[in-house]
Amino acid sequence: MEKRVLSILAILLLLFGSVGLVSADDLESLFVRGDQYTESAVMVASYVLTPETLMPGDVGLLTITLENVYGSMFSVKVKSSQGAEIDGSYTLAARIKEASISGYNFKVYDKYMSSSTIGPGKQVEFPFKIKAPYEDDLYMLKFYASTKNMLGATGNSVRHYIPVLVSSNSPEILLLDVSEESIKLEVTNDGLSKVDGVAVVASDIIGMELQRETVYIGEMNPGESAIVVFNISSVAAEKQDNSADFRVLFNNWINEHEAEPVCVKIPYHNIENEAKNEGQPLTATQNYTNTAEEKRKDVAETKIPGFGLITSIFMLVVVAYLKRTQAKI
Repeated sequence: MEKRVLSILAILLLLFGSVGLVSADDLESLFVRGDQYTESAVMVASYVLTPETLMPGDVGLLTITLENVYGSMFSVKVKSSQGAEIDGSYTLAARIKEASISGYNFKVYDKYMSSSTIGPGKQVEFPFKIKAPYEDDLYMLKFYASTKNMLGATGNSVRHYIPVLVSSNSPEILLLDVSEESIKLEVTNDGLSKVDGVAVVASDIIGMELQRETVYIGEMNPGESAIVVFNISSVAAEKQDNSADFRVLFNNWINEHEAEPVCVKIPYHNIENEAKNEGQPLTATQNYTNTAEEKRKDVAETKIPGFGLITSIFMLVVVAYLKRTQAKI
């Protein structure tokens, strides 16, 4: 770029050095009519994807900023066709003839045609609404822009590749502790983008009553965790399948999502075991672990009543029949 600017200045000095003043027509030809030195230098200055990563099927906004890197106008004295001396300012401005984005399995909602003029050192933003495909992968989107000078002569085109990550990683629930008094959960944002509107919701509640069925968390950065506690008001002691499903609701920018639910069961306490352990505090450990004697008792209680007596009577009948048969022989 510096070489081009120096070349332009050298031409100006040559023109002024030879005739003192240059005509407006000559300058117009130099800066506007498509001479080799009139090509603008338009390039991609930056791009921003909102949200930073997309989940499958998400809608995002990809904003691309173009910049004309020529930094200033050229001010010179020129002579008009009538011979009058006038001040003239000439720029290496560029017009964007077309700006578009394409990508494998991406849906692009916007395309710009003859939209903007970029002056020296100026920038123009092009926002593109896109929709991600439904498969996790790293995709490359291609940005293309064609330019022309102020009189319509075609200039250099701009091509730029932009990586876009599509990932189904999202906030997940981990069960930390459960008792008849409360359920403690840990929510971790396993995604690569900040999410907001995060809340844990209980549903399909069976055999118990929660003090509240929704706990709001708010924003969560990637890798951030939060502890959520659901206090239990009451549990149906006569039921063994007391449970509830917990799921995370969250927003990835304007995209609403719901994580897979996690089923949490409340430990069931056998009345006889509770009588045996009377006076001991009820804990989650006691709910999940039994002594060897209690395990044997649990197994014994699962046997069908009267099965041993029926077997003994059957064996006695068989023995008596065999003895009677032998006696006849």
